[in-house]
Amino acid sequence: MTSQRRLWSVQDAYVLGLCAVLGFLTLTWIPLTSLGGFDLTLPYAMALVLGLLLLLSFRRASVALREMLADAGPWLVAYLGYLLVLSIRLAGTANNGIMIRQSFFLLCGMVVACSIVLLRANPKPLRRGGAFAIIGFLLVTEYYARQIGLSWSVALQRFFGSGDLGFVVYEFLREIFRTAQFGDVEVVASVKNTVAVGLFTALIFFRAGHSHTPVDWKGRILTGVVLVVLFLLNTRSVLVIAAVALPMALTIASIRKPQHSARKMVASCVVVMFAAALTVVILSWDTAAISIFENRFAFDDQSSSGRVLQIQQALAGIEQNILTGSGLTEFNGQLVHNLFLGAWLHGGLGAFLLVVTFYLGLLGGWLSFLFQISAHRDAWVLPMRAEWVAVMPLLPLFRVWVAGDAGHPDFASWIAIFAFVAVVQANRKERSGFRGSDVRTNAVAV
Repeated sequence: MTSQRRLWSVQDAYVLGLCAVLGFLTLTWIPLTSLGGFDLTLPYAMALVLGLLLLLSFRRASVALREMLADAGPWLVAYLGYLLVLSIRLAGTANNGIMIRQSFFLLCGMVVACSIVLLRANPKPLRRGGAFAIIGFLLVTEYYARQIGLSWSVALQRFFGSGDLGFVVYEFLREIFRTAQFGDVEVVASVKNTVAVGLFTALIFFRAGHSHTPVDWKGRILTGVVLVVLFLLNTRSVLVIAAVALPMALTIASIRKPQHSARKMVASCVVVMFAAALTVVILSWDTAAISIFENRFAFDDQSSSGRVLQIQQALAGIEQNILTGSGLTEFNGQLVHNLFLGAWLHGGLGAFLLVVTFYLGLLGGWLSFLFQISAHRDAWVLPMRAEWVAVMPLLPLFRVWVAGDAGHPDFASWIAIFAFVAVVQANRKERSGFRGSDVRTNAVAV
């Protein structure tokens, strides 16, 4: 086999591996095996396989990793320093594998980023992986649902017919997740939250990978499907961010377009006003589904009051040990749902400052990118939707304030963060006129 043919096969392997990792983002609830209390699931295994594939081009992968770390280095070093402080502070305690999970998720994120850089941010793996993650989730859950005598059609009928969200969450989705586990085990609520994060992240990848100029009708259809499933998953934080991300992407896209004609601007305003009026009318209907929607977003339920109580208890614990922290502390069997409070409570002031440095570094890079693509249309040259790339880190930036596991980003969140870094870096290379003939030729031809 010639060198050129070998490179082609390696590039194909990277595309396939990246598609597999992204395509299994929504299946973190299907374990393959348990390693020392750490469940190895399908997407985790695919990330490991992709990492092994990168060894086929070790030199180029090393260069890609080094260049990526030049962008992510400041905030990544701060986060790694936080994990080091936390591991020292929690040494010898039952810390529920926080450091193991976070280190592994970081490694997986860097593997995905390296593959994206090597492929020159080819949009096809993002598009295909995102589609497979969404459609695959529906098909796999339908398969498991039929094992217990149910179906998505039954769940939708129960919800829209009687507003029985409890049936969908506890008797449909949780039973599906439980069926896929080893043995008859209890499925915690965080499983559906992780699935919701994976679904939203997959949708963003799918929309970002649309490289053609016509309207992305497939993307719009899948967006509607994902929004319905997210609501059925009953994960409020992801729905809130979806409500922010979609208008944000639309706004950025409008800003980046050439000047609209007066006719198009009037037509757009009419469509927006009609949609708003239709939304008001629908929400005024006296149906069970609408009542569930209104109650869910009233922010006066047990979940919200529980979070407030957690914050109060965490602040009280911090006051007792401001400098060194109180170690691993749980409230009613749960860690505080906030990365900043959790870092200070468990690891002390140093851990808190490192987390703040990490967050501000990531936030600053994201805001800088938003300004660049909004102020300069020629700043984005990749055949990918800049407006959807812009919202990749939005969910991780928000969920660290409210997520479980002490606010630490989960697998899909780290994938989204590092994918954003990699795509931005690839765009900067393309814009600066980088010409790596072996990588560039293969990436475009895939």
